[in-house]
Amino acid sequence: MANTMTDVRGRTRGADGRADREHRRAPHRSAKRILPLVSSLYITQYLGVGFIYVGLTAMLRQRGVALESLAAMSLAGITWALKPLWAPLIDRFGRTRHGHYRTWLLVLQPLLALTGLGLVALPAPERNLGLLGVLIATYTFVSATQDIAADGLTARAVTDRTRPLANGIANAAQWLGNVFGGGIIVLVYDAFGWVAAMITLTTLSLLPLPMVLAHREKVSDAPVPGLAGAYSALMRVFAQPDGRVWGLLVMPLFLAGTTSAYGLLSPALADAGWGLDRLGWVLGMFLAAPAALASLVVGPCVTRFGRRNCLLVAGLVDALATLALLPLALGHAPLVPTMVALSVFVAAMAAASTVVYTVNMSMCRPGSEATDFTMLAAVAMVASYILGAALLYAAGTFGYHVVLVGCSILALSGTIVAVRHAAAADGSGASNENRRQGSAA
Repeated sequence: MANTMTDVRGRTRGADGRADREHRRAPHRSAKRILPLVSSLYITQYLGVGFIYVGLTAMLRQRGVALESLAAMSLAGITWALKPLWAPLIDRFGRTRHGHYRTWLLVLQPLLALTGLGLVALPAPERNLGLLGVLIATYTFVSATQDIAADGLTARAVTDRTRPLANGIANAAQWLGNVFGGGIIVLVYDAFGWVAAMITLTTLSLLPLPMVLAHREKVSDAPVPGLAGAYSALMRVFAQPDGRVWGLLVMPLFLAGTTSAYGLLSPALADAGWGLDRLGWVLGMFLAAPAALASLVVGPCVTRFGRRNCLLVAGLVDALATLALLPLALGHAPLVPTMVALSVFVAAMAAASTVVYTVNMSMCRPGSEATDFTMLAAVAMVASYILGAALLYAAGTFGYHVVLVGCSILALSGTIVAVRHAAAADGSGASNENRRQGSAA
Protein backbone atom coordinates (compact mmCIF):
# COMPACT_ATOMS: atom_id res chain seq x y z
CA MET A 1 0.00 0.00 0.00
CA ALA A 2 2.79 2.39 0.95
CA ASN A 3 4.59 1.62 -2.28
CA THR A 4 1.42 2.22 -4.20
CA MET A 5 0.82 5.57 -2.50
CA THR A 6 4.40 6.61 -3.13
CA ASP A 7 4.04 5.65 -6.77
CA VAL A 8 0.77 7.55 -7.08
CA ARG A 9 2.20 10.64 -5.40
CA GLY A 10 5.31 10.43 -7.55
CA ARG A 11 3.29 10.17 -10.72
CA THR A 12 1.01 12.94 -9.52
CA ARG A 13 3.91 15.22 -8.80
CA GLY A 14 5.38 14.35 -12.18
CA ALA A 15 2.11 15.17 -13.89
CA ASP A 16 1.84 18.44 -11.97
CA GLY A 17 5.42 19.28 -12.91
CA ARG A 18 4.72 18.61 -16.54
CA ALA A 19 1.56 20.70 -16.32
CA ASP A 20 3.50 23.56 -14.74
CA ARG A 21 6.15 23.36 -17.45
CA GLU A 22 3.49 23.30 -20.15
CA HIS A 23 1.78 26.32 -18.55
CA ARG A 24 5.05 28.24 -18.52
CA ARG A 25 5.83 27.31 -22.11
CA ALA A 26 2.37 28.19 -23.45
CA PRO A 27 2.93 31.99 -23.67
CA HIS A 28 6.32 31.37 -25.30
CA ARG A 29 4.81 29.09 -27.95
CA SER A 30 1.93 31.51 -28.48
CA ALA A 31 4.32 34.43 -28.94
CA LYS A 32 6.48 32.48 -31.40
CA ARG A 33 3.45 31.59 -33.52
CA ILE A 34 2.90 35.26 -34.29
CA LEU A 35 6.40 35.76 -35.71
CA PRO A 36 5.53 34.80 -39.34
CA LEU A 37 2.68 37.33 -39.28
CA VAL A 38 4.96 39.99 -37.77
CA SER A 39 7.54 39.33 -40.48
CA SER A 40 5.03 39.67 -43.31
CA LEU A 41 3.51 42.86 -41.89
CA TYR A 42 6.82 44.66 -41.55
CA ILE A 43 8.17 43.46 -44.89
CA THR A 44 5.17 44.74 -46.85
CA GLN A 45 4.98 47.89 -44.77
CA TYR A 46 8.49 48.87 -45.81
CA LEU A 47 8.28 47.78 -49.46
CA GLY A 48 6.84 51.13 -50.47
CA VAL A 49 9.07 53.06 -48.07
CA GLY A 50 12.15 51.36 -49.53
CA PHE A 51 11.01 52.06 -53.06
CA ILE A 52 10.24 55.71 -52.36
CA TYR A 53 13.41 56.55 -50.44
CA VAL A 54 15.91 54.30 -52.21
CA GLY A 55 14.66 53.29 -55.66
CA LEU A 56 12.64 56.39 -56.55
CA THR A 57 15.41 58.66 -55.25
CA ALA A 58 17.91 57.00 -57.58
CA MET A 59 15.48 57.14 -60.50
CA LEU A 60 14.80 60.85 -59.99
CA ARG A 61 18.49 61.61 -59.56
CA GLN A 62 19.31 59.84 -62.82
CA ARG A 63 16.64 61.95 -64.52
CA GLY A 64 18.36 65.15 -63.39
CA VAL A 65 16.40 66.11 -60.27
CA ALA A 66 18.58 68.24 -57.96
CA LEU A 67 19.66 67.04 -54.52
CA GLU A 68 17.89 70.03 -52.98
CA SER A 69 14.61 68.91 -54.58
CA LEU A 70 15.18 65.36 -53.38
CA ALA A 71 15.72 66.73 -49.87
CA ALA A 72 12.37 68.50 -50.00
CA MET A 73 10.73 65.34 -51.36
CA SER A 74 12.13 63.26 -48.50
CA LEU A 75 10.33 65.50 -46.00
CA ALA A 76 7.02 64.11 -47.27
CA GLY A 77 7.89 61.02 -45.23
CA ILE A 78 7.83 63.00 -42.00
CA THR A 79 4.25 61.73 -41.74
CA TRP A 80 5.80 58.72 -40.04
CA ALA A 81 7.17 60.99 -37.34
CA LEU A 82 3.69 62.45 -36.71
CA LYS A 83 2.13 59.07 -35.89
CA PRO A 84 1.54 59.92 -32.21
CA LEU A 85 -1.13 62.40 -33.30
CA TRP A 86 -3.46 59.53 -34.24
CA ALA A 87 -1.91 56.57 -32.40
CA PRO A 88 -4.35 57.01 -29.46
CA LEU A 89 -7.22 56.55 -31.92
CA ILE A 90 -5.81 53.14 -32.84
CA ASP A 91 -5.59 52.20 -29.15
CA ARG A 92 -9.04 53.60 -28.37
CA PHE A 93 -11.14 52.26 -31.25
CA GLY A 94 -11.38 48.98 -33.14
CA ARG A 95 -11.68 46.55 -30.23
CA THR A 96 -14.03 43.65 -31.00
CA ARG A 97 -14.39 40.13 -29.68
CA HIS A 98 -12.23 38.97 -32.61
CA GLY A 99 -9.34 41.29 -31.81
CA HIS A 100 -8.28 44.90 -31.66
CA TYR A 101 -5.19 45.70 -33.72
CA ARG A 102 -6.18 42.84 -36.04
CA THR A 103 -9.36 44.78 -36.85
CA TRP A 104 -7.32 47.76 -37.96
CA LEU A 105 -4.95 45.63 -40.02
CA LEU A 106 -7.84 44.07 -41.94
CA VAL A 107 -8.68 47.58 -43.16
CA LEU A 108 -5.22 49.07 -43.47
CA GLN A 109 -3.51 46.27 -45.39
CA PRO A 110 -5.82 46.55 -48.46
CA LEU A 111 -5.73 50.35 -48.16
CA LEU A 112 -1.93 50.26 -48.27
CA ALA A 113 -2.11 48.34 -51.54
CA LEU A 114 -4.63 50.79 -53.03
CA THR A 115 -2.57 53.87 -52.17
CA GLY A 116 0.45 52.24 -53.77
CA LEU A 117 -1.63 51.61 -56.85
CA GLY A 118 -2.41 55.34 -56.95
CA LEU A 119 1.19 55.98 -57.99
CA VAL A 120 0.33 54.45 -61.39
CA ALA A 121 -1.16 57.84 -62.27
CA LEU A 122 2.37 59.31 -62.51
CA PRO A 123 4.26 57.61 -65.37
CA ALA A 124 6.71 60.56 -65.46
CA PRO A 125 7.20 61.49 -61.77
CA GLU A 126 10.16 63.81 -62.41
CA ARG A 127 7.80 66.19 -64.26
CA ASN A 128 5.16 66.18 -61.49
CA LEU A 129 7.12 66.56 -58.28
CA GLY A 130 4.31 68.41 -56.49
CA LEU A 131 1.71 65.71 -57.15
CA LEU A 132 4.31 63.04 -56.43
CA GLY A 133 4.90 64.62 -53.02
CA VAL A 134 1.16 64.51 -52.25
CA LEU A 135 0.89 60.83 -53.25
CA ILE A 136 3.98 59.95 -51.22
CA ALA A 137 2.56 61.74 -48.18
CA THR A 138 -0.71 59.81 -48.57
CA TYR A 139 1.08 56.49 -48.91
CA THR A 140 3.31 57.15 -45.90
CA PHE A 141 0.25 58.15 -43.83
CA VAL A 142 -1.40 54.78 -44.50
CA SER A 143 1.82 52.82 -43.97
CA ALA A 144 2.51 54.73 -40.75
CA THR A 145 -0.99 53.89 -39.47
CA GLN A 146 -0.47 50.24 -40.39
CA ASP A 147 2.81 50.40 -38.45
CA ILE A 148 0.96 51.61 -35.34
CA ALA A 149 -1.40 48.64 -35.47
CA ALA A 150 1.43 46.18 -36.20
CA ASP A 151 3.48 47.53 -33.28
CA GLY A 152 0.51 47.23 -30.94
CA LEU A 153 -0.28 43.69 -32.05
CA THR A 154 3.36 42.64 -31.62
CA ALA A 155 3.84 44.32 -28.22
CA ARG A 156 0.71 42.64 -26.90
CA ALA A 157 1.67 39.18 -28.18
CA VAL A 158 5.27 38.89 -26.99
CA THR A 159 6.66 38.04 -23.55
CA ASP A 160 9.83 39.16 -21.80
CA ARG A 161 11.46 36.00 -23.10
CA THR A 162 10.43 36.42 -26.73
CA ARG A 163 10.65 40.22 -27.00
CA PRO A 164 14.31 40.39 -28.17
CA LEU A 165 13.67 37.67 -30.77
CA ALA A 166 10.47 39.36 -31.96
CA ASN A 167 12.22 42.71 -32.32
CA GLY A 168 15.10 41.09 -34.16
CA ILE A 169 12.68 39.46 -36.58
CA ALA A 170 10.62 42.65 -36.96
CA ASN A 171 13.71 44.75 -37.64
CA ALA A 172 15.05 42.14 -40.08
CA ALA A 173 11.67 42.18 -41.83
CA GLN A 174 11.76 45.97 -42.04
CA TRP A 175 15.14 45.79 -43.67
CA LEU A 176 14.03 43.10 -46.06
CA GLY A 177 11.04 45.22 -47.05
CA ASN A 178 13.19 48.31 -47.32
CA VAL A 179 15.82 46.76 -49.56
CA PHE A 180 13.35 44.68 -51.57
CA GLY A 181 11.33 47.83 -52.21
CA GLY A 182 14.49 49.56 -53.33
CA GLY A 183 15.52 46.50 -55.34
CA ILE A 184 12.75 44.28 -56.71
CA ILE A 185 10.47 47.20 -57.55
CA VAL A 186 13.37 49.05 -59.21
CA LEU A 187 14.31 45.98 -61.25
CA VAL A 188 10.70 45.56 -62.39
CA TYR A 189 10.64 49.23 -63.35
CA ASP A 190 13.92 48.93 -65.23
CA ALA A 191 12.66 45.93 -67.19
CA PHE A 192 8.93 46.61 -67.66
CA GLY A 193 8.24 50.24 -66.78
CA TRP A 194 6.50 52.33 -64.14
CA VAL A 195 3.01 50.79 -64.31
CA ALA A 196 4.31 47.22 -63.91
CA ALA A 197 6.44 48.32 -60.93
CA MET A 198 3.47 49.91 -59.15
CA ILE A 199 1.26 46.86 -59.78
CA THR A 200 4.01 44.67 -58.30
CA LEU A 201 4.15 46.91 -55.23
CA THR A 202 0.36 46.65 -54.85
CA THR A 203 0.32 42.86 -55.19
CA LEU A 204 3.12 42.31 -52.67
CA SER A 205 1.39 44.61 -50.16
CA LEU A 206 -1.54 42.19 -49.97
CA LEU A 207 0.50 39.11 -49.02
CA PRO A 208 -0.02 39.34 -45.21
CA LEU A 209 -3.82 39.54 -45.52
CA PRO A 210 -4.52 35.75 -45.24
CA MET A 211 -2.39 35.53 -42.08
CA VAL A 212 -4.16 38.55 -40.57
CA LEU A 213 -7.49 36.85 -41.26
CA ALA A 214 -6.29 33.62 -39.60
CA HIS A 215 -4.77 35.35 -36.56
CA ARG A 216 -6.67 35.24 -33.26
CA GLU A 217 -5.58 38.17 -31.14
CA LYS A 218 -5.90 38.06 -27.38
CA VAL A 219 -7.78 41.21 -26.38
CA SER A 220 -6.32 43.08 -23.40
CA ASP A 221 -8.23 43.01 -20.12
CA ALA A 222 -7.26 46.62 -19.48
CA PRO A 223 -10.23 49.01 -19.60
CA VAL A 224 -10.66 51.00 -22.79
CA PRO A 225 -9.67 54.59 -22.04
CA GLY A 226 -11.78 57.51 -23.15
CA LEU A 227 -10.46 59.48 -26.07
CA ALA A 228 -9.51 62.42 -23.86
CA GLY A 229 -7.77 60.03 -21.50
CA ALA A 230 -5.93 58.38 -24.36
CA TYR A 231 -4.54 61.71 -25.56
CA SER A 232 -3.75 62.89 -22.05
CA ALA A 233 -1.68 59.71 -21.64
CA LEU A 234 0.25 60.37 -24.84
CA MET A 235 3.33 61.70 -23.07
CA ARG A 236 3.17 59.44 -20.02
CA VAL A 237 5.56 56.94 -21.53
CA PHE A 238 8.24 59.56 -20.82
CA ALA A 239 7.10 59.80 -17.18
CA GLN A 240 8.36 56.28 -16.50
CA PRO A 241 11.71 55.89 -14.72
CA ASP A 242 14.41 56.89 -17.19
CA GLY A 243 11.75 57.67 -19.82
CA ARG A 244 12.72 61.28 -20.49
CA VAL A 245 16.46 60.74 -20.69
CA TRP A 246 16.20 57.65 -22.89
CA GLY A 247 13.26 58.73 -25.04
CA LEU A 248 14.08 62.39 -25.59
CA LEU A 249 17.88 62.44 -25.61
CA VAL A 250 19.78 59.16 -25.75
CA MET A 251 17.65 57.17 -28.20
CA PRO A 252 17.14 59.90 -30.86
CA LEU A 253 20.80 60.92 -30.73
CA PHE A 254 22.04 57.34 -31.05
CA LEU A 255 19.65 56.40 -33.87
CA ALA A 256 20.17 59.67 -35.75
CA GLY A 257 23.91 59.06 -35.64
CA THR A 258 23.80 55.45 -36.77
CA THR A 259 21.27 56.05 -39.58
CA SER A 260 22.22 59.52 -40.84
CA ALA A 261 24.38 58.38 -43.76
CA TYR A 262 21.82 55.95 -45.19
CA GLY A 263 19.85 58.56 -47.15
CA LEU A 264 23.01 59.58 -49.04
CA LEU A 265 23.73 56.12 -50.47
CA SER A 266 21.27 56.02 -53.34
CA PRO A 267 22.04 59.45 -54.90
CA ALA A 268 25.79 59.03 -54.27
CA LEU A 269 25.82 55.70 -56.10
CA ALA A 270 23.81 57.19 -58.96
CA ASP A 271 26.27 60.08 -59.19
CA ALA A 272 29.16 57.56 -59.16
CA GLY A 273 27.78 56.05 -62.36
CA TRP A 274 25.83 53.05 -61.11
CA GLY A 275 22.85 52.13 -63.28
CA LEU A 276 19.41 51.25 -61.96
CA ASP A 277 20.03 47.54 -62.53
CA ARG A 278 23.14 47.52 -60.33
CA LEU A 279 21.49 49.78 -57.76
CA GLY A 280 18.52 47.44 -57.63
CA TRP A 281 20.59 44.28 -57.21
CA VAL A 282 22.98 45.70 -54.60
CA LEU A 283 20.83 48.09 -52.55
CA GLY A 284 17.68 46.09 -53.03
CA MET A 285 18.76 42.46 -52.99
CA PHE A 286 22.30 41.88 -51.79
CA LEU A 287 22.11 44.15 -48.72
CA ALA A 288 19.02 42.35 -47.44
CA ALA A 289 21.20 39.50 -46.17
CA PRO A 290 23.63 41.39 -43.89
CA ALA A 291 20.88 43.67 -42.55
CA ALA A 292 18.50 40.81 -41.76
CA LEU A 293 21.27 38.62 -40.32
CA ALA A 294 22.52 41.38 -38.02
CA SER A 295 18.98 42.04 -36.76
CA LEU A 296 18.37 38.35 -36.03
CA VAL A 297 21.74 37.88 -34.29
CA VAL A 298 21.64 40.98 -32.10
CA GLY A 299 18.17 40.20 -30.67
CA PRO A 300 19.40 37.24 -28.55
CA CYS A 301 22.68 39.10 -27.92
CA VAL A 302 20.80 41.82 -26.02
CA THR A 303 19.62 39.17 -23.57
CA ARG A 304 23.00 37.46 -23.29
CA PHE A 305 25.48 40.36 -23.32
CA GLY A 306 23.34 43.34 -22.29
CA ARG A 307 22.29 46.43 -24.18
CA ARG A 308 25.44 48.39 -23.22
CA ASN A 309 27.80 46.01 -25.03
CA CYS A 310 25.48 45.73 -28.02
CA LEU A 311 25.15 49.52 -28.30
CA LEU A 312 28.93 49.91 -28.10
CA VAL A 313 29.75 47.38 -30.83
CA ALA A 314 26.97 48.48 -33.18
CA GLY A 315 27.77 52.19 -32.78
CA LEU A 316 31.54 51.86 -33.24
CA VAL A 317 31.21 49.61 -36.28
CA ASP A 318 28.69 52.03 -37.80
CA ALA A 319 30.99 55.04 -37.30
CA LEU A 320 33.94 53.22 -38.91
CA ALA A 321 31.81 51.84 -41.76
CA THR A 322 30.58 55.36 -42.53
CA LEU A 323 34.18 56.50 -43.00
CA ALA A 324 34.76 53.48 -45.26
CA LEU A 325 32.18 55.00 -47.64
CA LEU A 326 34.42 58.01 -48.39
CA PRO A 327 35.69 56.59 -51.72
CA LEU A 328 32.06 56.36 -52.83
CA ALA A 329 31.52 59.96 -51.75
CA LEU A 330 34.42 60.98 -54.00
CA GLY A 331 32.90 59.21 -57.00
CA HIS A 332 35.03 56.06 -56.80
CA ALA A 333 32.69 53.08 -56.38
CA PRO A 334 34.20 49.79 -57.63
CA LEU A 335 31.69 46.99 -57.20
CA VAL A 336 33.28 44.58 -54.71
CA PRO A 337 34.87 47.06 -52.21
CA THR A 338 31.72 49.16 -52.25
CA MET A 339 29.53 46.12 -51.59
CA VAL A 340 31.72 45.14 -48.63
CA ALA A 341 31.58 48.65 -47.14
CA LEU A 342 27.82 48.87 -47.66
CA SER A 343 27.28 45.44 -46.09
CA VAL A 344 29.12 46.37 -42.90
CA PHE A 345 27.34 49.72 -42.72
CA VAL A 346 23.79 48.38 -43.06
CA ALA A 347 24.54 45.47 -40.69
CA ALA A 348 25.68 47.88 -37.97
CA MET A 349 22.74 50.18 -38.63
CA ALA A 350 20.26 47.28 -38.42
CA ALA A 351 21.84 45.97 -35.21
CA ALA A 352 21.65 49.40 -33.57
CA SER A 353 17.97 49.74 -34.47
CA THR A 354 17.15 46.31 -33.05
CA VAL A 355 18.71 47.13 -29.68
CA VAL A 356 16.81 50.41 -29.49
CA TYR A 357 13.45 48.85 -30.44
CA THR A 358 13.91 46.12 -27.83
CA VAL A 359 14.36 48.74 -25.12
CA ASN A 360 11.42 50.76 -26.45
CA MET A 361 9.04 47.80 -26.46
CA SER A 362 9.95 46.94 -22.87
CA MET A 363 8.65 50.40 -21.90
CA CYS A 364 5.18 49.89 -23.42
CA ARG A 365 2.32 49.86 -20.87
CA PRO A 366 -0.65 47.45 -21.04
CA GLY A 367 -3.58 48.99 -22.88
CA SER A 368 -1.49 51.61 -24.70
CA GLU A 369 1.09 49.46 -26.43
CA ALA A 370 0.63 51.07 -29.85
CA THR A 371 0.71 54.63 -28.52
CA ASP A 372 3.76 54.11 -26.31
CA PHE A 373 5.88 52.34 -28.92
CA THR A 374 4.81 54.83 -31.60
CA MET A 375 5.58 57.81 -29.38
CA LEU A 376 9.09 56.60 -28.66
CA ALA A 377 9.73 55.77 -32.30
CA ALA A 378 8.35 59.11 -33.47
CA VAL A 379 10.91 61.10 -31.49
CA ALA A 380 13.72 59.28 -33.27
CA MET A 381 11.95 59.65 -36.63
CA VAL A 382 11.61 63.41 -36.28
CA ALA A 383 15.34 63.65 -35.65
CA SER A 384 16.19 61.24 -38.48
CA TYR A 385 13.93 62.78 -41.14
CA ILE A 386 14.93 66.36 -40.44
CA LEU A 387 18.60 65.44 -40.18
CA GLY A 388 18.41 63.27 -43.32
CA ALA A 389 16.85 66.07 -45.38
CA ALA A 390 19.40 68.56 -44.02
CA LEU A 391 22.31 66.27 -44.87
CA LEU A 392 21.01 65.64 -48.39
CA TYR A 393 20.67 69.40 -48.88
CA ALA A 394 24.16 69.95 -47.43
CA ALA A 395 25.61 67.36 -49.79
CA GLY A 396 24.49 69.50 -52.71
CA THR A 397 26.49 72.43 -51.28
CA PHE A 398 29.53 70.89 -49.58
CA GLY A 399 29.81 67.48 -51.24
CA TYR A 400 29.15 63.93 -50.04
CA HIS A 401 32.60 63.51 -48.46
CA VAL A 402 32.22 66.41 -46.01
CA VAL A 403 28.77 65.23 -44.97
CA LEU A 404 29.91 61.62 -44.48
CA VAL A 405 32.69 62.70 -42.11
CA GLY A 406 30.08 64.62 -40.12
CA CYS A 407 27.86 61.52 -40.05
CA SER A 408 30.69 59.42 -38.65
CA ILE A 409 31.39 61.98 -35.89
CA LEU A 410 27.68 62.08 -35.04
CA ALA A 411 27.51 58.27 -34.87
CA LEU A 412 30.51 58.18 -32.52
CA SER A 413 29.02 60.90 -30.29
CA GLY A 414 25.67 59.11 -30.09
CA THR A 415 27.40 55.85 -29.21
CA ILE A 416 29.33 57.43 -26.34
CA VAL A 417 26.15 58.94 -24.90
CA ALA A 418 24.17 55.70 -25.29
CA VAL A 419 26.85 53.51 -23.70
CA ARG A 420 27.30 55.84 -20.73
CA HIS A 421 23.56 55.94 -20.22
CA ALA A 422 23.27 52.14 -20.38
CA ALA A 423 26.13 51.76 -17.89
CA ALA A 424 24.40 54.16 -15.48
CA ALA A 425 21.10 52.32 -15.90
CA ASP A 426 22.75 48.95 -15.26
CA GLY A 427 24.45 50.32 -12.15
CA SER A 428 21.19 51.74 -10.85
CA GLY A 429 19.43 48.43 -11.46
CA ALA A 430 22.15 46.50 -9.62
CA SER A 431 21.96 48.89 -6.67
CA ASN A 432 18.20 48.51 -6.44
CA GLU A 433 18.54 44.72 -6.54
CA ASN A 434 21.14 44.77 -3.76
CA ARG A 435 18.87 46.94 -1.63
CA ARG A 436 15.95 44.55 -2.17
CA GLN A 437 18.10 41.59 -1.21
CA GLY A 438 19.34 43.40 1.87
CA SER A 439 15.80 44.21 2.94
CA ALA A 440 14.76 40.61 2.44
CA ALA A 441 17.65 39.40 4.55
